[in-house]
Amino acid sequence: MDDRGYILTDRNMKTNVEGVFAAGDVVQKSLRQVITAAADGAVAAVAAEEYINEKFN
Repeated sequence: MDDRGYILTDRNMKTNVEGVFAAGDVVQKSLRQVITAAADGAVAAVAAEEYINEKFN
């Protein structure tokens, strides 16, 4: 987390904890709107699916 309490992620919404992704208003970013939160969720979902497929297949 940053000093303001937002979760830090990479561009695929991965946190520093293996297998944990974050999206939406809890993530550190400059723009907080519903549309950006929805986009973050889509990115996180795809990245999580890829992580699961790599880890368990």
